[in-house]
Order: sequence, then structure tokens, then C-alpha cells
Amino acid sequence: MRFPEADITTIDLLRHGEPVGGRMLRGATDHPLSDKGWQQVTEAVMRQATNGRPPYDAIITSPLSRCREFALWLGEEFDLPVQIEDDLAELNLGRWEGKTHSQVFAEEGTAPMSAFWNSPATMSPPEGETMAAFDCRLAEVWRDLLANPPGRHVLVVAHLFVCNGLLRQVLEQPLDRVLAMDLPYAAMSRVRHERHALGETSFIEWIGR
Repeated sequence: MRFPEADITTIDLLRHGEPVGGRMLRGATDHPLSDKGWQQVTEAVMRQATNGRPPYDAIITSPLSRCREFALWLGEEFDLPVQIEDDLAELNLGRWEGKTHSQVFAEEGTAPMSAFWNSPATMSPPEGETMAAFDCRLAEVWRDLLANPPGRHVLVVAHLFVCNGLLRQVLEQPLDRVLAMDLPYAAMSRVRHERHALGETSFIEWIGR
């Protein structure tokens, strides 16, 4: 704690586990978790537990089933309120939805995908969501969460691009660096937000597993 009298909200960002179908450019495609994915996220959350109970006061989740189903189960299991936030849905990948990297490369070559990863602020997936629009909706979610946290310790269950985008809100990285963190399935990151006499400050405590 930087400010001894600060009012603190802790926000844990959890990327979902492995979905059915394995690794692909899933985006807004709504696949549920595989059995392995359920194990991954359950273990990630329970590593934070004390006396068999996770530390959370509330859960906020993407509406997509690979996040939502686990969040609802966790909320029921430990009697925690769950809020489904539509704007936490993953980046829509347009024509790349539901395809593997190799399928995209075979259809379009490597240039479009490489351009997207290298400069996501200016290159979007074909017929997909722009990074500027994606960043705008995440910024609004993040502002609302900090202004009206549903508890002192909140779990956010979301996606690779979403977790990167929320961390960008804290780091204030250039938009072209929004995909800088290669978070694995079930990666957990923590942000501490302090409200104090001089204003408000967010700190990243750790990123990843």
C-alpha cells in the first residue's frame, strides 16, 4: 500500500481455461470449456483460497460460455453474486472466427495476420472489430468497475484480448501494444486500486500465473 489510509479494491483478472476444440482464433465464437479447461480455472481460483474458500466478494464475467459457465458455477458454489457484462466479450475476429492460424495462413497468407499482431491499432481482422472500438468498450467497463466496485475483492473472468485490454487501462500503453502479454489459459493477474487523499491510483501487483 502506497497510501496508509487508502481505500483498496483488489481486482483479479482470470483468463478462461482451454475451450472445447483446443487452440484457435475463437474470438466471439461461443465454445464451452473442455474438461481440461474446467480443471485449469478451478485450480487457478483455488490457489487463491484460504481454508478452502476463494477470497472474492463478487464475480464479473464475459457473456461467452467459456467464461460465464465457470463464473456462475463458482458463484453458486460459494454464494457469490455474479454479474454478466456484455462488454467483456472477446474481440470479434470477423472472417478469422473459429479458424486455426494454419487455416487463416492457407486462405490468406501470413501477411494479414502478421500485420494485425504487429500493429493492432491500425490493422483489424477482416470484417472484424477494430481495436479502437474494442478499447473504447473496455475502458468504459473499467471506469465503471473502479467507480462502483461490487466488493473489496473482485474476480473478472474474461479472455486473452480482454485481459490485455484491461491491463492496458492501468499501464496506459500505446494501443499498438495492447496485445503485448501472452497470457496462457487460466492465467491470473492482479490489480490493486487505491482511493486516497490525493486521488486514485491503480497498481499492478503481478501478471500471469
